[in-house]
Amino acid sequence: MEKRSAARELAFLVLFQLPQNTDKIKIDKLAKTDFHAICLSAIRTLSDFAKTNLKKAESNFIKSERSLLEYQINHEDNEGLNEATRSVTLPNTQETIELINNCYKAISYVRESLQIPELYWHYQDPEIQEFTLALLIKYIDHKDEVQALIKEVSQSWDISRMMKVDKKLIELAVTELNYTDLPNAVVVSEAMKISNKYSTEEGSKFINGILADVIKTIKD
Repeated sequence: MEKRSAARELAFLVLFQLPQNTDKIKIDKLAKTDFHAICLSAIRTLSDFAKTNLKKAESNFIKSERSLLEYQINHEDNEGLNEATRSVTLPNTQETIELINNCYKAISYVRESLQIPELYWHYQDPEIQEFTLALLIKYIDHKDEVQALIKEVSQSWDISRMMKVDKKLIELAVTELNYTDLPNAVVVSEAMKISNKYSTEEGSKFINGILADVIKTIKD
């Protein structure tokens, strides 16, 4: 994992550990905070995420297994059999494709859950710690302006109903778009990577749309 990507994901996870009212956060105290404690908080968030993913994976596998078994039992080749059912060829239908996709999703959930040790190892890197803190400090310093800009470009959306994951990710990305020298395309690409991991398909589309509108506003 590239260092800035690891730092960005860590900053995103740490946002969930910060007080809602960032006025209460002392920048100097944050900068001096034992980074091990910050990492531990992030890992706890990741652990909860991993547990949820493993449950989703198990559910997807069970659902696929039951559907395939039911199809096999009810297949015309197995009608009237009193013993074990014969294997049958699966039809090339949308339903079959969906079952296979569910298995792929389950594997993806498991793979993401196994990334925790690697992420924790990355979080010990001084460069990652430095970039993470710098990004968090920029976020805290400019949170009001960032939220105002998001509200301005998303007038057709009810921000109060936005998922917390999507909201935090958008705020962090807008902070980078406005207060760092990183190319817009890089910021959006990295934000989408995180959204694909932690958000939903609809959430990712929403995030991409908001960031596109923010970039238009910045250019104007």
